[in-house]
Amino acid sequence: MVATQAVYRELIRLQKLTKLRHEMELFHLQTQSAAVEAENVDLFKMHDGRFGVDASIVPVDIIMRRLETNKARQAGLEETAIAERRNWLKVSRTIDTLNRKLRKLDEELMRAEAATELDESISHLLAGPQI
Repeated sequence: MVATQAVYRELIRLQKLTKLRHEMELFHLQTQSAAVEAENVDLFKMHDGRFGVDASIVPVDIIMRRLETNKARQAGLEETAIAERRNWLKVSRTIDTLNRKLRKLDEELMRAEAATELDESISHLLAGPQI
């Protein structure tokens, strides 16, 4: 199969869309992770404040259970983020490869065009003056 410039450009466009999807997923995962961390801060405040003036009415076992749940959720989010980063890097490398191939194809087409023009010029010079 002979690859054309249009094919490469379309493949690059599709890969860029895939890259953007991975970036959006990474942003979503970071947002979820930040929310879990913020909740953990609040839970620790509740746990620390249970003996103070603003004593919490939330039992300690519930706070601890929620912290454990958040720990497991955070680990899952980090694992998913690692996989998304890996996929994002793969797509980035694919885009780079396709761009290199497109540049190489463009260079080959320009050389072929220049060679054709050179052949035409030489054939006109060799033909000599026409009467």
